[in-house]
Amino acid sequence: MDYELFFQKSGSIQKCLIEPTDALLEFADRVGLRITFFIDAGMLCRMEQLAPEQPTLEADLARVKSHISSIAGAGHEIGLHIHPHWEDTQFVDAAWDFTSTRYKLDHFGDDEIGDIVERYTRVLNELCDGNVRAYRAGGFCIEPFGRLRSSLLRQGITVDSSVVPGLRIEDPDKGVDFTSAPDKSWWYFDGSPANPEEAGEFVEIPVTRQVLPFSHYWLRALARILGRQPAAVSGDGMSKAIGRKEVIRRLTGRGRVSELSVDAPKASGLNANGIVRSDRRVWHVMGHPKLLGQPSFDALEKFIDRKKIQRFTTVAGIASVVRARTTGRGEK
Repeated sequence: MDYELFFQKSGSIQKCLIEPTDALLEFADRVGLRITFFIDAGMLCRMEQLAPEQPTLEADLARVKSHISSIAGAGHEIGLHIHPHWEDTQFVDAAWDFTSTRYKLDHFGDDEIGDIVERYTRVLNELCDGNVRAYRAGGFCIEPFGRLRSSLLRQGITVDSSVVPGLRIEDPDKGVDFTSAPDKSWWYFDGSPANPEEAGEFVEIPVTRQVLPFSHYWLRALARILGRQPAAVSGDGMSKAIGRKEVIRRLTGRGRVSELSVDAPKASGLNANGIVRSDRRVWHVMGHPKLLGQPSFDALEKFIDRKKIQRFTTVAGIASVVRARTTGRGEK
């Protein structure tokens, strides 16, 4: 679960984070879910930097930090999520201004990357007793992995969850290409999270893939043209737009591979025929509090019931099982 604001029009802490997360925690407690919350730590760091001069941010920061601590205290995992555009983001007229920000870590220098990873991990470790072990790149933009590999190792982070097998996004800011990644539940890697290596130091726990119906992006395009989020979505902001080339790919049916998601706009995919018929052993479903709604909870509960899922764990929990059971460094 990626705990973050929107990145075009941010939306509010209350509607994008607090309220939907609390609803999810109530659901999790009822059905026995354990969730990994990948926290957008750059947001916290930027709020800390600007809070002394911005009373509104000071109050929001205190609420969010307390909220994250309560998530960890309830037994859920806190993971590192990096959206480095916060390094350039300004707070103008009581609103976040994302103009001219850099979206990928690859847009920063090597020393800057090391500093970002260290600072962002530290602020989360302070909220969860130093238990951050898993990472997810913002927008799945983890490549080139070699530029942050050593920084993650220094922080004790050796589990990644940034890959969606088969996903490809052609965009100058948010582009990724995981078409070569295997459609497996996990693997070891070292040089690239999309390329398994039996002797790798890192474990990849990929997000389960789905193939969206052809109509999906047409409906999303209409919503954006009308300037609104789907009615069921909790958040009150607006997502960062993608480039024209990727829009055309999606509308022509060439960009239908996506992450299996509990987000309201994609939640129906949890019970699509291809998912229901699959005999996959591990299901990794992701989402965002800001994009949750009642359809999210209805679809997830139905999915759990139809698949007869009885065991739930976190991303780092899966990695621990993998390492404990692996002897010859292959999927057992």
